[in-house]
Amino acid sequence: MSKILGIEIGASKIRICEEDYKTKNPRVYCSVSVQTPQGTVNDGILNVNEELVSVIRGALQENRIKTKQIVFSMSSTKIASREIVIPFVKENKVKDLIKANASDYFPVDLEQYEIGHSIVDTLENENGTKQYKALVYAVPKIMTAGYFQLAQAMGCNVAALDYGGNSIYQILRRHCDTGVQMMVKVDENATIVTILQNQAVALQRTVAYGVDDAVFAMMEMEEFQKPGYEEAVRLFKDRECMNDEIRQSLSYLINGIARIVDYFSRNNGVAIEKAYLSGLGGDFKGLAELISNTLEMPLEPLRDIKGLQLEKYFKEKSFGEFLICIGASLSPLGFMGEKEKEKKSIQLMPSEEEKLKVAVLFAVSAFIGAAALAAVSIITLKAAKDENDRLNNRITELAEAEVIYKDYLQQKYTFEKLAFFESNTVTLNNDLVHFIEEMQKKMPASLNVQAFNADLNGVSLSVTVADKKEAAKLVQEFRTFESVAGVEVTGMTDSGAVMDGEVLEEEPKVSFTVQVLYKGGADDPTPLPEPADNAGSTAADDEILE
Repeated sequence: MSKILGIEIGASKIRICEEDYKTKNPRVYCSVSVQTPQGTVNDGILNVNEELVSVIRGALQENRIKTKQIVFSMSSTKIASREIVIPFVKENKVKDLIKANASDYFPVDLEQYEIGHSIVDTLENENGTKQYKALVYAVPKIMTAGYFQLAQAMGCNVAALDYGGNSIYQILRRHCDTGVQMMVKVDENATIVTILQNQAVALQRTVAYGVDDAVFAMMEMEEFQKPGYEEAVRLFKDRECMNDEIRQSLSYLINGIARIVDYFSRNNGVAIEKAYLSGLGGDFKGLAELISNTLEMPLEPLRDIKGLQLEKYFKEKSFGEFLICIGASLSPLGFMGEKEKEKKSIQLMPSEEEKLKVAVLFAVSAFIGAAALAAVSIITLKAAKDENDRLNNRITELAEAEVIYKDYLQQKYTFEKLAFFESNTVTLNNDLVHFIEEMQKKMPASLNVQAFNADLNGVSLSVTVADKKEAAKLVQEFRTFESVAGVEVTGMTDSGAVMDGEVLEEEPKVSFTVQVLYKGGADDPTPLPEPADNAGSTAADDEILE
């Protein structure tokens, strides 16, 4: 097999590469991406319909691609993975060994899953004993079945099925030699972070966010004349568009990447020496710098891959968003099982009489066998049709539930984004009007506010009251406010002093400054204890009354 089609079917884009299969230096002959029909992909599970088949066929015909062998690369949160260490056995025995112990890796009904593996490193103990370090994957059979169904509808054959994480690893291990290096592949609504240490996978995680949030944010902006999806993507590639609102829309993505890097650093004790950005997001101007500022490490777009010479074909466009398609052709996981070798029978040279007997016996056996097979086939066909009808009825019954579940996920995602935005707009000073209204109800009648200043941490007031008793009452009332964490009094003067039995001024008064601190503010002190029911006043109040 010389050429294959590497195909990745994402939530927003279908990407196709015609390329060499399982060669040391594969050549890319053609690449094309088209919009994924709405509703045809649900977290990696395909809804194979005429529209999906028509879109892919149209892309192949338009680009004069006639290759019929396909390697699909799948990405989904439903694909489980485990890192394991197994004995150093012959490579052709690794699959049987993993299959025998699969229930230890994945405590699920393995009848519903396909198992694949990739050997990522060879370990050697102090005593010289070798072991394999491998990644094992479990893919739901309902997912793999959709890709076989799609290939059949297109009139093509499935050469292999791969996992997107493995496709990326096959690319990255060719580009990175020694040390610790990371690649962040950002696509429409998912991001795969892969960290290699001396060409072995040290960590690989998926963030459930991509650049679509930024694209959708731009599509609502008058600043960019509310472009369509494709036009918004083009704008991100052509010029710097990272305004505050777009930066905010990317916060979930960037924070997710930062958590993975932090986890790796804390658990491995080594620093990442070099980091690359790829995928659709790798072509967005300003995104690498935005992520770099958060991670506090340089992140550069991946422009070439050692040994693959992709830049020769991708002269006028980036190959970043086609990495999974390209990697799928190098060393796919399979997920198909291997055909058993046909057993060879030993042939003897019978006599002519024995030949005649064998021929008669064969003819009779063939007749009886044909009749039996016909009967069994009829029964089996009817049972299969009945089961097919039952499953189709069940699908129809559950169709509404699927729609409701999808709506729920969309609403949940929207709610989380809005809640995040709201939490970043709320300040402690939002209830200032209510604070002033509460003052009007609770403050002493003699209160006269000379100056009033409010900031995010609290309120500062310059006030006068009739006497120290009124001042103590004012402080006590402030402490009953739900939003108040503490009250501090400074600069107190008493102009109502008495000398020789006479008041010094006609209207005695007490002037002071009171600082009221909000709960949750930057200067929020330890909460003051509540006075007991039988207590008259706190020590601070007694000081005022002295």
